[in-house]
Amino acid sequence: MSNGYKGAASVVVPAAIIAFALASCQAGSSEPTATVTVTVSAEPTATPVPRLNGQDPLDAGRYQVNGGVSTGLSVEVPGSGWSASGDWVVIGPRGNDLPDGMAIRFYTIPNLAANPLSHSAGNLDPPVGPTVDDMVQAIVAHPALTASAPEDITIDGHAGQLVTITIPASAELPIVEGGPAYYFYAEPSGGGIWGFAPGQTFDWYIVDVDGERLIIDSFHYPGTSEEDLAAQRTVVESVQFGSNP
Repeated sequence: MSNGYKGAASVVVPAAIIAFALASCQAGSSEPTATVTVTVSAEPTATPVPRLNGQDPLDAGRYQVNGGVSTGLSVEVPGSGWSASGDWVVIGPRGNDLPDGMAIRFYTIPNLAANPLSHSAGNLDPPVGPTVDDMVQAIVAHPALTASAPEDITIDGHAGQLVTITIPASAELPIVEGGPAYYFYAEPSGGGIWGFAPGQTFDWYIVDVDGERLIIDSFHYPGTSEEDLAAQRTVVESVQFGSNP
């Protein structure tokens, strides 16, 4: 996939046009008229970055992602069996299910589920505040979430924190439409953001993007290979912010 620029164009200008004034001043001259080649460089034009749109497979290259932040964002995908789900998820070469899959989701959420095993329990009240620190502290303090200590991170110059959340191996997940669900956010109208397998791990890169809180949710399983985990981290680190980088 090309992400470069269009090259220079050559324009040939007959010397008769350039030499006309000289010829009028040198009447009777028998010297032959030469042809001069003038090269004019065209202005470089950036190649548009395509959008994620459920492609399966994805060609290697950079794609715009609908992450819910107004600045927009894009991500570099290595190809080799990667695919997209809608316009906000990239999926690794072994799918996103047990035993060895992985995926990366991009989204914003205003709150956390009060009980990850019950959609009807709704979300935290009072709700989580608007900052990265607010979300991180709510995760760490949540009595029903198993989370790591936060780490400071920077993605494309934007500060954030990384927190890892793991669904307990002993968890008995409720079965909803589409399969098991472990809720991180319960959308009031139904659905939301959830995991779907005991032992599933979620690396949440929570980033402040010009005052908006983005979650880059990089999930995997105990069986996901170290090679695939390294590729997943590389994709996360490739994130660039802007509508069409």
